[in-house]
Amino acid sequence: MNCCDHDSGEKEEGRIQIKDGVIDEIRKGDHEFFVTVTYRTSGEFGLKFVTTVTLVVGKDTRIQDESGEKKTIEDLREGMRIDASASSRMTRSLPPQTAAYKIRIRKEKKYQTIKTRILMVDVRNHMLYTGIPGQPSRQIKFTVSEDTKILSRRGMPIHLWNLRRGQFVRVRYGDVMTSSIPPQTAAYKIQVL
Repeated sequence: MNCCDHDSGEKEEGRIQIKDGVIDEIRKGDHEFFVTVTYRTSGEFGLKFVTTVTLVVGKDTRIQDESGEKKTIEDLREGMRIDASASSRMTRSLPPQTAAYKIRIRKEKKYQTIKTRILMVDVRNHMLYTGIPGQPSRQIKFTVSEDTKILSRRGMPIHLWNLRRGQFVRVRYGDVMTSSIPPQTAAYKIQVL
């Protein structure tokens, strides 16, 4: 069963509709971009599924915000919420890839803030794991981008590699998370306490 076998919203012939997806990753190819999105779908008997698909975004893909204003691939960010219309024809890769026809950027919701302990700093993959050791359901995996502000105790800018396991931090993040365990979301600001 692939992502299109579930009812993910309105379906047009040959297309899938992604509603309220979260961008997990954006990669640049030779002539296009690859935008990996996680979203919820409904299956039989009211079951809910979390589905991941990689949208192939090319020059013909229309990108706009909720007001209809034209946007570009550079306006997309990891952790951002989107709606999308894409081809129902997909590769058999994991996650499957499909051509994106239209992407609509949803308005950002208010930030949330959490005070938590660092479990692991993954500099190579730009990730920060926080929460309670040994309890994945009480942990959060933060994506750290070049736009994430990271500040020392004194409020001075520092880098991800300056953070250490066991430190307490205050993290400001969007209220959209993947349904994975631990959940993943984009960090907007990290302050060492």
